[in-house]
Amino acid sequence: MRVKILLCCLVIFGFVLLAFSQSIQLVKERNRGLSYSLPIELKNQIAKETKGFKESDIINYGISLTTKKLQFSKRNDIKLGKANCVGYAQLCSAICNYALQLNGYSTTTRPVVGHLELWQTNLCSVAKNIVPNGYKNFVKDHDFIEVQEHNRIYYLDPCAYDLLKNPLFTLKEKE
Repeated sequence: MRVKILLCCLVIFGFVLLAFSQSIQLVKERNRGLSYSLPIELKNQIAKETKGFKESDIINYGISLTTKKLQFSKRNDIKLGKANCVGYAQLCSAICNYALQLNGYSTTTRPVVGHLELWQTNLCSVAKNIVPNGYKNFVKDHDFIEVQEHNRIYYLDPCAYDLLKNPLFTLKEKE
């Protein structure tokens, strides 16, 4: 029963995100200390497929490949192709950084922890108040990637892209 309630809440939450995605902001709280090491087969694939790509093409490629490699799950096990937002951010960042480095760009990405905000309301806090107790820790925050490109920083959400086909984009000028 609880799983059905959680799924229902997530579906409703997803439709709200999709409906209001233009007003949603990704708000960074801190850096995620975890990183992911790409297996050699994936490195070879990335090297072959991104040769000569522009920076923006590499970022789009990273999001696309991440969504092909992972399926959303409560457990985070990238090697088995199952991940939550933490795994999506880790894999996407690793893919992007590897391809950017191979192509000689100084742009970098990293997984960060934060929350989704709609009209200055923290949606993670809202979700935490409506899900069953066993899931409160799962929705307390949200991981996405920070892209540092030249004189700007922006955030992208590969997990939201996979679930909603909307990468949720927030641009912030570098301080």
